[in-house]
Amino acid sequence: MDMNELFYRHQMALMATRPLHGASARHADFDLSGHYADRIDAYRARRGMSKYFAEPANPAPPAGRPTIPHLPN
Repeated sequence: MDMNELFYRHQMALMATRPLHGASARHADFDLSGHYADRIDAYRARRGMSKYFAEPANPAPPAGRPTIPHLPN
């Protein structure tokens, strides 16, 4: 399962969380969203990815003059 599918299933599990009553309540102790969160963390760990995507891939240039990339002629 790739990362996008894991994210999708995790979000769907979070949205489907609701209090259960009756016969289905006995299965309510299984945390499906937590299961997918654990799988996402394991996926990231296997690939050496950070836990959060807040870290920029390319750091921003220092404040001051903006840098303009060199374009070939």
